[in-house]
Amino acid sequence: MDGKQRTDEQILSSTDRIIWSYKEDNNHKVIEVTTVSYVTTIEGENYTIIYYDNCHAGVMHRHVRNSIADASDSPILLQVKKKGNQNNLLSWAIKDIRNHWYEYRKKFCQRSKIKLDF
Repeated sequence: MDGKQRTDEQILSSTDRIIWSYKEDNNHKVIEVTTVSYVTTIEGENYTIIYYDNCHAGVMHRHVRNSIADASDSPILLQVKKKGNQNNLLSWAIKDIRNHWYEYRKKFCQRSKIKLDF
């Protein structure tokens, strides 16, 4: 799909941020959500805990990293706004991470069997 690739980020805390990447057309209309990622730093290492994309037939879905030791992820379609205007999907994914990042981090730390560091 043609378009200009854009990337932006929002700082959530000293160790947490949202990074999103998308393609837009010449009129600045979002035409594809490449990824919306929640990235955290634990003991000096960066981990993408969760990310959204809609690269598979335009259906938005979530990928959740299993743990620090297990970098594989599990794609999840439940509770994800699956179709719609690409700009709305991008906004929805950013808002979801913004509203739930601490919960996502807590569950990741539990799966990794490490103490939450704040």
